[in-house]
Amino acid sequence: MTGVSRYPYFIMRIMLAAIDHNMHLSRGQQLNAAGEERGHRKYSKRTQKFHAETVKKEKAYAYFPFLMAKMLKERCLLEGSFSQKTDDNVFDPKQIAPTIGMKAAPSTEELLKGPSRLAKPPLKE
Repeated sequence: MTGVSRYPYFIMRIMLAAIDHNMHLSRGQQLNAAGEERGHRKYSKRTQKFHAETVKKEKAYAYFPFLMAKMLKERCLLEGSFSQKTDDNVFDPKQIAPTIGMKAAPSTEELLKGPSRLAKPPLKE
């Protein structure tokens, strides 16, 4: 696969990772047989010390049926072949906005007229 054809798959993986992260962000703690929070120890290479971490509940993938239904619905609405090439890549950052600020950039001359962010404020007398 070329770099161009890998980009949509990269975006899909990133989006799936974000969905997974958001759906499992508020998982509770696992409890042992006595009803206490389970934990395990973890070694940090940076600090060269062990520390305790609580064990979270197993992940639940209750959102998968909704996600699959939404994907199938989008597939039904798609005209033409699923594997056909398209020119409009909605996830391409250049298609979203020409600048990272999501608004028109002022001219360089205009920015140079204003105060510098590195300039020190004048001393008060």
